[in-house]
Amino acid sequence: MSEAKVPFFQSLIKSQIGSFTATLFDFSTLYALTEWLGIYYVISAGIASGVGAVVGFVVQRNWAFKRTDKQWQYQAIKYGLVSLLILLLNMVGIYLFTELMHFQYMISKVIIAFLIGLFISFPLFRYYVYN
Repeated sequence: MSEAKVPFFQSLIKSQIGSFTATLFDFSTLYALTEWLGIYYVISAGIASGVGAVVGFVVQRNWAFKRTDKQWQYQAIKYGLVSLLILLLNMVGIYLFTELMHFQYMISKVIIAFLIGLFISFPLFRYYVYN
């Protein structure tokens, strides 16, 4: 396993900022698709997660983890696998919080995004995708 280029806490902070940036794209896409185009919120959440994943890959690779020394195609495949897991967790989480706990869908999204970002995304990106 190669050495990380960015120290742990610095990468944690940069990763969270990068994830926040990707989340802004994710949330705005979710809102636009659901409210303006009338797409069912669970489907919108899936599409929006894909948009956020693309933004996140670019920001994480180039800034948070500084792993441009590795082939981007290989990283993109691993990122895609992790993003698929995150997508599924987002969709299930937003559904459970909205339908079962009766939170408004955007509140559900905030809760799920925070939990997934800290406990799933960061460790998988640091130690699997950008190792």
